[in-house]
Amino acid sequence: MSGSALQWSTAAAWRADAGSPEPLPHDFVVDGRCPLCGDAIRVETTGRKICFREGLACPRCRTNARHRAAVVTLLEELHGRDDARVYATEQATPFYVALKRRLSNLSGSEYVRDLRRRLRLTGWLWWHGVRECLHFADLTALKRRDASLDAIVSLDVLEHVSEHRLALRECARVLRPGGTLVLTVPFQESMLQSRRLARVRGDGTIEHLIPEPEYHGDPVSGGVLCFHHFGWDLLDDMREAGFAEACARRVHAPGAAIPQPLWVLVATR
Repeated sequence: MSGSALQWSTAAAWRADAGSPEPLPHDFVVDGRCPLCGDAIRVETTGRKICFREGLACPRCRTNARHRAAVVTLLEELHGRDDARVYATEQATPFYVALKRRLSNLSGSEYVRDLRRRLRLTGWLWWHGVRECLHFADLTALKRRDASLDAIVSLDVLEHVSEHRLALRECARVLRPGGTLVLTVPFQESMLQSRRLARVRGDGTIEHLIPEPEYHGDPVSGGVLCFHHFGWDLLDDMREAGFAEACARRVHAPGAAIPQPLWVLVATR
């Protein structure tokens, strides 16, 4: 890896901190540099409310603070290898396009069964300079060989998978020994036990376990059902799925325009 985008080390940039972050002033300026495209990021919060997880977008590659926290972690876990075999559980997104320019062996997919939609999204990828077809994949049944990947990055996807433990087992299966899963979810740090919000019945219909179903915005489908609120037992699920180690990190990297610590989960095969 080269370029000015990674002039810091995440060993110094992130801190393990299970407590709440210190409140930031109402009016302040965020300055940093994107670890994906290297562009400068400057956001003035005067008179505006900023979401420090989903906001602070890079003006060039459009990645937000959560994306950058995951990338800082991923690149550190790859130990400088820009030829690593990495799979992303998304493909038709600005994040994927930006990461593809950093990692030559990156591949991705979308949970899009309709062929016409896949063709349209393939056109979107080509328009943005990524000359590849959009691939369909089910995270609970990946069509990949055992131990064929160095890393997987999955950002706010697992909460939308009904059988998340099966998805974690698939991730462990396709990673080589020592390979890494870098994962973000809307992590509920105050919860020891995760909460299931919905499940898929045997006939394929959805059973909702809360009065009002929860949907999250999605750049491909527009909205997708949330099945889980994850707590600390997600780390146990990772270990039971076949990972030797699993931890939750608070990534704090002001140099990457991440002014408050954000949760990133990391599991090692």
